[in-house]
Amino acid sequence: MKTGTIILVIAIVILAAVGIWYGVVKKPVSAPESKEPIKIGFFAPLTGGGAPYGQSEKNAVEMAVEKINAAGGINGRLISVIYEDGKCDGKEAVTAIQKLISVDNVKVVLGGACSAETLGAAPIAEQNKVILFSAFSSSPDITNAGDFIFRNSPSDLDGGKVVAQMIKEKSVAMITENTDYSIGVRKVTKDEFEKLGGKIAADEVYAPEAKDFKTYLVKIKDTNPEAIFVNPGTSASGAGLLIKQIKELGIKTVIYGNFIVGSPDSLKIAGVAAEGAVFYDAPGLSPTNPKAVAFLDEFKAKYSAPASDFEVGARYDSVFIVADGLKKCGEDTECLRDHFYSVKDYDGVLGKYGFDQNGDVVGLSVAVKEIKDGVVVERK
Repeated sequence: MKTGTIILVIAIVILAAVGIWYGVVKKPVSAPESKEPIKIGFFAPLTGGGAPYGQSEKNAVEMAVEKINAAGGINGRLISVIYEDGKCDGKEAVTAIQKLISVDNVKVVLGGACSAETLGAAPIAEQNKVILFSAFSSSPDITNAGDFIFRNSPSDLDGGKVVAQMIKEKSVAMITENTDYSIGVRKVTKDEFEKLGGKIAADEVYAPEAKDFKTYLVKIKDTNPEAIFVNPGTSASGAGLLIKQIKELGIKTVIYGNFIVGSPDSLKIAGVAAEGAVFYDAPGLSPTNPKAVAFLDEFKAKYSAPASDFEVGARYDSVFIVADGLKKCGEDTECLRDHFYSVKDYDGVLGKYGFDQNGDVVGLSVAVKEIKDGVVVERK
C-alpha cells in the first residue's frame, strides 16, 4: 500500500473514532421526565361549624383524584393532594397556604370553601404566582382578588340583587353574622334594596360564636318589619338556631336568607320554623344533565349526602379543570393562569361554563329556593 493511501486510511479511521466519541460522550442527553407525583394543595374548614362544607369538598377532591390517577394521572404522573384545615377563618387560611407553598412547594391550591379563607389566602397566592381555585367562596370582593385567583361559584353580588328584588318596597330587618362573607352580602343586599325603594327597619350584627339571638331579635320585633333577612356566615347550626328563635319570639314575617338557611344542618335544627323560608343559592345540579346525575349518585353511595350538591359538583369539576391545565402547561402557573382565562365552554357536572377576565365563573347564576313541607324546592 502506498504511503499516501496509508495516511488517508489512518485519517479516516481517526475522524470516525472522533465522530463516535462525540456522539456518545458529547451528545447532549435530555434529562428524564420526572415521574414524581404532582402535589396539589387544599384547604377548607375540616373542623368547626363549617366542617360539613369542608369535608364535602375534601370528599369530592378525593373522588376526582382517584379517577384521574386510575386513568394514568397527568402525563404519566399521579396527583397527590395535601390537605389543610382552613377553619373558615382568614388567618388560618394564611397559615395553611404559606405552609403549602413554602414547605410543600405546591403550584395549585384548591380553596377555600369560605370567602374569609379565600380572601385571606389570595394575597399570598398572588404574590407567589400560585393558582388559588375556589369552588364555593362567593364574596363579591373575590372578583378583584388577583390574576391567579379563580372560582366556579357565582358571586353574592348576584345573590344580593336577587334578594333585594324579592323584598323591594318593604321594610326589612337584617341580622348578619360578623364574618367577611356575611358582611359582604349585607352590603350588596342593603345597597341594592335601598336603591329599589326599600326601607331598612333594623340592621343587627352578631358574633360568629353566638347561640342566643334573643337580644337582637327583640329589637327587630319592635320595628315590626315586613320581612327579615337572615344572613349567617359559617355555622349552619347557628342559622338553624336563629330561625328557630325568630319563630319562638312570635316574629311572623317571611324569612329570607342566604344559602346557609337551606342547608341540611340548619333545617334539622330549625324544624318547622323554617317552613316558608326563601333563600338564594347556587343552582342545583340539573337532573337533565347525565354527568350531574351520575356524579351525585356515585358521591352519595360513597360518602352519603353532601352539605351542598352544588359545592361538591363545583369542587369535583375544579379538579378536572386543573388537571386539563396541568396536562397542557405542567406546573407553569403563568401558563395555567392564561389557560383558565381561555376556558369558555367547559362541560362538567355543573353544566357548560367558563371564566371571565377576573377569574369569575360565566354561565352559572344563582337560584331562588324555598322550604315547602320541610323540603328545599327551587322556584321556577
